[in-house]
Amino acid sequence: MTESKNIELKQYTSSPIWYKIRGVVMVLVGATVACLCIVAPEVYMLGENFSWLPLLGMVVTVVGVLRCIDAFYTVTAQGFLVNMQGGVLDVVVGLLVLFAVNGIPEDLHLLLVGYLVTQGIYRNIILSIANVPNPMSNRITGIISIIFGMLIWGDWPTSAAWFLAFSLSVDISFRGWALIVLASALKKQPDVV
Repeated sequence: MTESKNIELKQYTSSPIWYKIRGVVMVLVGATVACLCIVAPEVYMLGENFSWLPLLGMVVTVVGVLRCIDAFYTVTAQGFLVNMQGGVLDVVVGLLVLFAVNGIPEDLHLLLVGYLVTQGIYRNIILSIANVPNPMSNRITGIISIIFGMLIWGDWPTSAAWFLAFSLSVDISFRGWALIVLASALKKQPDVV
């Protein structure tokens, strides 16, 4: 049993502290922006009324770049594909959200629905293929992404830009929580660096 655990965890070659730091930063940024979306929903950024979306576009882009960097440092092809596919999706959507500030926020609805639902389904499908320690955190995070994607699609409770930003920030926060759980699982394994 320990033999398969060691093979399972070899795809995570970064230090657990790296995942933990990233996770904590993601939780803090996501939770802070989620609170700001409720407290100050009508923020003007880059000369437009997009609430906190441009900031979140930058955050999602940075998260995607870090996932792509993780992909190049993985030992297995499975780890490379998992990180690279998710990272590229994050970078593309983050840049689209960031550079959409010259239009109207309502144009981002379907993009964010597609992104959140795709990320949620992707996380849940990956769990059936990849060996991920503590898969429940990823499953919960995926389900939350799907729920927020469906809420945006149904324009419930609102279709305002602040709710789009709130949904993305909650998603970022829960993804950070999943990284913290991963770091804890890696730290408990003595053979993993």
